[in-house]
Amino acid sequence: MSLKSLLALACLILSQGTILLSYLIALQYDHPKVEACNPFFQGCLNITDAGIYSPEGYVFRGGMIAACAFFIMWWAVSFKEIKFYTATRLNHIASSLGIIGAILLIIATAVLIPPREAINWDVHVSAAILFFLVTFLAQALHLKICLRKKVKRHLSKLSLKIKWVAVLVQAIMIIIGLSLKHFDTGDEIVNAIEWWLALLIGVYFYSGYYDWKRSR
Repeated sequence: MSLKSLLALACLILSQGTILLSYLIALQYDHPKVEACNPFFQGCLNITDAGIYSPEGYVFRGGMIAACAFFIMWWAVSFKEIKFYTATRLNHIASSLGIIGAILLIIATAVLIPPREAINWDVHVSAAILFFLVTFLAQALHLKICLRKKVKRHLSKLSLKIKWVAVLVQAIMIIIGLSLKHFDTGDEIVNAIEWWLALLIGVYFYSGYYDWKRSR
C-alpha cells in the first residue's frame, strides 16, 4: 500500500469518522436539536447540529478542517497523476474547483463557534451549500477525465465503478435537495441527503485507493 492510497483512505475515514464521532458524543448530552436516529434514513438532524456544542464541537471543527487538508492533498496528487497520462485543461479546472470546495468547507466549519446565537449562519449555510455543489462539479469533471482512454487504462475498474455511482447518486440527490429547498418542504429528507452527500464525496476520494495502491 502506497502513501497515496493511504491518503485516499484517510479522506473517507477522517471525514466520516469525525462526523459520526461528533454525533455519538452529542448524543450523550442534552443538546438542542440532537436526537437519536439513523440520520442517513430518518434525517432527524443535519450534520451541523451534530457538531456545534462542546465537547463534540472541538472534535468536529478539528476533524473536519484536518479532513479538508487531506482533500486538498488528494486533489494535488490526482492532478499530478492525471498530468502524467494526459495534458488537459479540465484537469486544472477540476483540481482547482476541488481545492476551492475544500476551502469553502473550512470556512463553513470555522464559523461554528458556540453559542449558537453568535454563529454567522449566512456564512455557514452559503459556504456549506457551495462546498457540496462545487465539490460535486469537481468530482464530475474528474470522472469525465478518468473516462478518457489515455487515463482510463491506468485506473482500476472497481475505482471507476465507485466514481460513477458516487457522482450519479450525488447528482440525483442534489436535484432533489434543491427542489425541496425551493418549495421549503421536506426538511428531514434534506437532512438525510446532506448526510449521504458527505458520505458520497468521501467515497469518491476513497476510490483513488484502488488506483494508487501500487503507485509510488
